[in-house]
Amino acid sequence: MKIFYRNSGFTIIELMVAMAVMAFGILGFIFMQSRAAQGRLAGREMSRATVVAQNVSEILRSLDSGDPMIRDEGNHPTATDGGDTDGTLDNKLSTKYGNFTYNTTWTVSKNTNNLKTINISTSWRLKDNQTGMKTKILTFTLLRK
Repeated sequence: MKIFYRNSGFTIIELMVAMAVMAFGILGFIFMQSRAAQGRLAGREMSRATVVAQNVSEILRSLDSGDPMIRDEGNHPTATDGGDTDGTLDNKLSTKYGNFTYNTTWTVSKNTNNLKTINISTSWRLKDNQTGMKTKILTFTLLRK
């Protein structure tokens, strides 16, 4: 009489289920890495836009209060501003870092306390895999006399 011993190994079904679970885990990891790369790119571009806006902010703070770039209310720069006489602002309105161009404008408005509010906006275009190209805008607010 033959005695059959039962193997204590894995069946083919158990192996296929384990491989499917592992495949979903690997796909999740790959998806997570691609999203992390997108987030890293977006963070880098936000950092660069912050630097650009801070540079323009410092230049606007250093201008005399009678300068046409901040004297008149409304959107700036405009054609009537006459340009920047010392050349410090001309190259800051459209700044290129890598493959991205950052465009900066500002709006001047007067408060009741004889202060001016200057809203500095820096915009750039960023590719989003779900929605395509998007325009991102970073806004700083500056108060001055």
